[in-house]
Amino acid sequence: MAQTVMQTHGLTKKYGEFHALNAVSLTLNQGDVYGLVGRNGAGKTTFFKCVMGLARTTAGTIEIGGEKANLSAARRKMGFMINPSFFPYLNPRESLKYLCQIKGFRDKGEVERLLKLVELDGVSKTFKAFSLGMKQRLGIAGALLGSPSIVVLDEPINGLDPQGIIDMREVIKNIHTQSGTTFIISSHILSELDLVATRFGFIEQGVLIKEITHEDLHEHTKKSLFMEVDDIPKAIAVLNAIGIKDVSVNGNRLALESHLNQSNQIARALINGGVELYDLHRQETTLEEYFMRLIGGGQNA
Repeated sequence: MAQTVMQTHGLTKKYGEFHALNAVSLTLNQGDVYGLVGRNGAGKTTFFKCVMGLARTTAGTIEIGGEKANLSAARRKMGFMINPSFFPYLNPRESLKYLCQIKGFRDKGEVERLLKLVELDGVSKTFKAFSLGMKQRLGIAGALLGSPSIVVLDEPINGLDPQGIIDMREVIKNIHTQSGTTFIISSHILSELDLVATRFGFIEQGVLIKEITHEDLHEHTKKSLFMEVDDIPKAIAVLNAIGIKDVSVNGNRLALESHLNQSNQIARALINGGVELYDLHRQETTLEEYFMRLIGGGQNA
């Protein structure tokens, strides 16, 4: 059984009467790359700020590494990147050495190791001349100082061009492979998180509406056989009569996640059973469609 390294219980943050977070109970396990997925303004950054102690919670509890009472000490074992910001006149090496000083870390080659890890070794230009992708990578290096057990990354690919997104993805995958670091990463781009995350949490309007593993997520997005008919109850009865029980209803359509290679037999049975069949086709649900159906309250998510 996976060891839990962070939990929140009923975590709530209100601004006046507005719930930025509403009773969020989230579990992070050791070795996870946890993707926190939500639209802009869904509560992802607020959640991170509460966990890191940058915002005061209204209600609920936070537990980090089994510690509830002394969260300040527990947070010192975490790294985080929220809007990476460094002195504009420092180069990457100088920036990380300064962070070592203010955090009380002894360098011992750590700066060089991290610069190489995020592919900024040999870069001499200052932070103000960085591209957005370089700034994000330096932010990750800063979050990794001191080898924290948990690293929080808030929208690390936001605003990056396609090559920058690929580079960021590879940096995260390499770090996780090499060190087994536990990550919790927020994004509104599910398809990109899908390439690195092992577990997901979906947040909408401050509510964590689902947690799911990578494997289970893809079970929900596998290929289906869709049928549009004139009489749904009659069609279900016909399908049940030929041994097809796993029929779900999606609007005015029926969906099957099995018997995908029996479309001819299914069509013949429906027509012979007096059902008007308007459309029958195979389709694979995309991750984005699953996400939108989930946050929109779809019944088949």
